[in-house]
Amino acid sequence: MRSLLILLPALLATHHVWAQQLPPQPPRQGLPAALAFELAEYDAKRADGLNRLAQMAKAQLEGVRKNQMEAGNLEGTNATLKAMSQLPVTSLEKADPPEGAPPDAVLVFKDHTRKAFAGITGLNSQFIPRIEQVKVELLKSGDLAGANAADALAKQMRSESEQLQLAKEPVTGAKTEALSSFTVEALIDGGSELHVTKDGIQWVVPGGEAKPGLHVGSNEATYVNGARWKPKWKNQGERGPDTSDVYPIKTTAPKLISETVLVSKERFGKHDERTPVATSVKDGHFVVTIRDPEGGSRWYKVRIKTLP
Repeated sequence: MRSLLILLPALLATHHVWAQQLPPQPPRQGLPAALAFELAEYDAKRADGLNRLAQMAKAQLEGVRKNQMEAGNLEGTNATLKAMSQLPVTSLEKADPPEGAPPDAVLVFKDHTRKAFAGITGLNSQFIPRIEQVKVELLKSGDLAGANAADALAKQMRSESEQLQLAKEPVTGAKTEALSSFTVEALIDGGSELHVTKDGIQWVVPGGEAKPGLHVGSNEATYVNGARWKPKWKNQGERGPDTSDVYPIKTTAPKLISETVLVSKERFGKHDERTPVATSVKDGHFVVTIRDPEGGSRWYKVRIKTLP
């Protein structure tokens, strides 16, 4: 078995991908230079793309795992770890989340599977015509063995894409489950609001305070279930008023509650006492208001959960 790369052209700019293995390939040794060149490029793209996507999914699942441990759910913790071990998902046989996986882990797992399958089929669609062209050139030059090797590779890519297309409707058409609990971490200095809707979260800075992550020259990300998110702002500068883009995440907003997990000078640092975080509902949004009137910035970690 030979590792190859899955990089979905349409997702290349927005999604990161992880490494994968395919069914047996034609032997590499003795391949014509033209075919070996195409395979080397394909391998590099596939390996890099899948590696990135799996890293992103693992970071999200790690956040789920920690939440399950804090909640005392051993079955959910073990199932989430098993889901992490199954990455990357590149075949129908591995497309189902582990039994007992919590809804949050199932959502991440299915999203990873959808992106991986789309990446494989997208990359294959790019390279099949190129491999076919190499086959024709090799046959014209009298290299029958090389032409047969190229033909076998093109057929293998086409067969794989056809198999993964069988899962396209169930995977992408399945009802997306809302997260029952998730955490958000950000560096805050002054009044900031985290708006939570059914389809995502975004930052709103109503006044002239520093935008989350941008206090005094800082350039820190926000972390959602441990996954890194760098908000994009409508206006330039490190201070508001301003509104960020939306981080896509399914929730049960506005039927939510919030609890403060940690407030610290450094991320994962010692807990500090600050003005309590407040919550409200505005225009169907669940709003977490972090006033932070005290001097200096602090890392805030809040957990947002579905109402019991």
